[in-house]
Amino acid sequence: MQMLSRYFTPFALVLILSAVHFGEPEPHVTKISLGILVADVLANWWIGKNQYRWVAWAGRFRQIQVWLNLVWAVPLFYLLYPYWGPMWLLFVLAPTAAALTTSKLETVLCALAAAGSMIAIIWSRQPLEGPFLGMVGSHAAFIVIFALFVHSLAQTALRLRDTALR
Repeated sequence: MQMLSRYFTPFALVLILSAVHFGEPEPHVTKISLGILVADVLANWWIGKNQYRWVAWAGRFRQIQVWLNLVWAVPLFYLLYPYWGPMWLLFVLAPTAAALTTSKLETVLCALAAAGSMIAIIWSRQPLEGPFLGMVGSHAAFIVIFALFVHSLAQTALRLRDTALR
């Protein structure tokens, strides 16, 4: 999880802060978004700091962290998507974390939940038709396919490691 935090946390920060700065949302949207961002960073920091304190719970902490990242992405996307189109990339982060730390089934479930959440939020704001439907469908497909790709890479790396240990 440290590798994910090292790369994805700065990416999420850049994405959200860019949306707030360049998208120029209303002040109340900015305040709520920054509040969610601070809560997310603090929760991820606490989990990262304490997940090995209780070794028996380390796997559960990773699962909680994956699903919390998806939970945080939903309101951030809802608030900032109208101002910053690339916000859909937030929905790639949790399934990618799931791909590296959980089973294939949980990776698929997380990816489908992320893609479905994105589609539902966009659909609640505007009709999905024509080229826009194709764009949203492409984003959703990317979320699922990328998570499965990362999961396959992680499993390959584990098999190679296990082969080298023999």
